[in-house]
Amino acid sequence: MSGEDREIAVHGIREAAPSPWTLGKLARALDGSIRSGDPEMPIAGVASLQSAGPQDIAFAATEKALAAAERSGAGAFLVPESLEISGRPAVQVASIWPAVCRLIELFRPAPALAREIHPSAHIGHSVRLGQGVAIGPNAVVDSGASIGRDSVVGAGVYIGQGAAIGECCTIHPGAKILYGVTIGNRVIIHSGAVLGADGFRYEVVDGRPMKIPQAGTVVVEDDVEIGANTTIDRAFLDETRIGAGTKIDNLVQIAHNVRLGKCCIFAAQTGLAGSSEIGDGVVLAGQVGVRDNIRIGSGVQIGAQSGVSKDVPDGEIWFGSPAVPMGEWARQYAAQKKSADTRQRLLALERQVGGK
Repeated sequence: MSGEDREIAVHGIREAAPSPWTLGKLARALDGSIRSGDPEMPIAGVASLQSAGPQDIAFAATEKALAAAERSGAGAFLVPESLEISGRPAVQVASIWPAVCRLIELFRPAPALAREIHPSAHIGHSVRLGQGVAIGPNAVVDSGASIGRDSVVGAGVYIGQGAAIGECCTIHPGAKILYGVTIGNRVIIHSGAVLGADGFRYEVVDGRPMKIPQAGTVVVEDDVEIGANTTIDRAFLDETRIGAGTKIDNLVQIAHNVRLGKCCIFAAQTGLAGSSEIGDGVVLAGQVGVRDNIRIGSGVQIGAQSGVSKDVPDGEIWFGSPAVPMGEWARQYAAQKKSADTRQRLLALERQVGGK
């Protein structure tokens, strides 16, 4: 495909999959090998195990999925080298998830955005745009902002004064990046996210809440993904920082002065109060709440709907509200269950005694 024919997709430059694909061509494209099946077998698409038809390829990533794969109507399968689907055409690969991602890219490329700055976009004065930047309809890039090469800014995005967007970023439609915010390279920000709104800080003066100005900023390091309608507040005086490689789900609230480590994973509806510090590789499941001014160590995992009210040491697994180490929570739960069972037995005895 020539350079003129190439387009920028929602998260970078993509080429459409050649047609037709065969099992053999796919095996080569995925750096895999055919375990069984005809290399000339046509493959028309990729689908789930439940919906795949005879010309689709589906994937089974774990042994748990084998039963569903054996019932599937898929014509062929992508599996790791450790698995085999008896009697069915299959491509085996050394690492399943990179191969699955490549498979989806080949058959279901994201909608493309032409390499252009749309006439309806507003570009302020002293804005710096790198080579190959694409800006969609009605987007606003305010004065003094900068956008690195090959970044894509969707329709209706607002980029505030002096904000800096790195290279190869994707800002989906309707996201808001307010003044002075810094975004690294290869960052993905989904629709409705707001970066750089004021942190929530009030002091009671003469019986009334007085707003404390939030004069800091937000810094997002390289390779971060921020989900739809997530909010990351600017710091009071310094910075709210999101570490490289961190992935944040939809509807997450990160308050002012929070510092996240590298390669963290936060599920939806998690909330972090101000000035909390999170280490590297931390996993917070859905609806976790973290109070202000505490530290969660590196490698920690917190279970869903937990409320973290004190520091958590490195490498531990906590659960509950208030959150405690998993072993302690299990003992508490067992004791509660035993107490409930004991109460039911006592009530039964009372009924027996009362009936005599």
